[in-house]
Amino acid sequence: MRMPKSLKAYMSLMLILTFIIAVLILPWNISYAQSNSAQNSQPDLIGVVKSISGSKITIYIAKLSSQSDGRGFGRGRIELTNKTQTITVSSKTSIVTRVFQNGQITEKKLSTKDLKANNILYIWYADSKKKTISRILVQGTYNPYQTPEAIGIVKKVESNKITITVATIQRPQPRQNTSNNQPQQRMASQVPQGGISRDMMNLKLSNQTKTIAISKSTVIVTRTFQNGQMTEKKLTVKDLKANNIVYIWYSDSKKTTAKRIMVMGTYSQSSSK
Repeated sequence: MRMPKSLKAYMSLMLILTFIIAVLILPWNISYAQSNSAQNSQPDLIGVVKSISGSKITIYIAKLSSQSDGRGFGRGRIELTNKTQTITVSSKTSIVTRVFQNGQITEKKLSTKDLKANNILYIWYADSKKKTISRILVQGTYNPYQTPEAIGIVKKVESNKITITVATIQRPQPRQNTSNNQPQQRMASQVPQGGISRDMMNLKLSNQTKTIAISKSTVIVTRTFQNGQMTEKKLTVKDLKANNIVYIWYSDSKKTTAKRIMVMGTYSQSSSK
């Protein structure tokens, strides 16, 4: 039995249309799957923007510290390395950030012009050779002074160095009589750095003292609260006093010279109320 020519033509047309639709839809599905997979996968590279020149972005390579709380790759603390890398974005690179609106997390599209120095970037590659960037997620701004490298109580101040009693911050135990505990400091009106609340600012003094050099490039600051905003006020070595609570960041790997000192109030022998 021969098939009518009209039926043959109809079937040929349907096959052609099916092929065209498959060609058009398949890449979109692959792209969508890759994009959806990238959103839920670990980034191939983490970096902090050093500079931007057109489509080229130079980053400090970074990593997530082990202090991540296990609730996703966006939750860890960023640690910078000394290595830099230049990546190139194209018109096909998706650059986004996440915003919280109406109780939901949504993504907002960005361009390279929206990127700034110290932006934290999570980067995914489109190819196994890691040459083509498919997606960049901007995860806020890196703050190198988020967590102090040392905490102490000033014991002695000299023109080019300070001696501190090394201290640690410990969270107070609820419903516990602290009368026999180590003396705690009474905080001034400054808000601690690094997201540490005043309730956590109970200092435990050690028996260890340390002398830290202060160079001409050492930045000494304190924080003040004015007109509803937190601002930093620069200080000099002469402004430092015995019993000042200080947060310290070092300028050298041996941790002997201070790069930055932040005065966080004055230590008091009486327990905070």
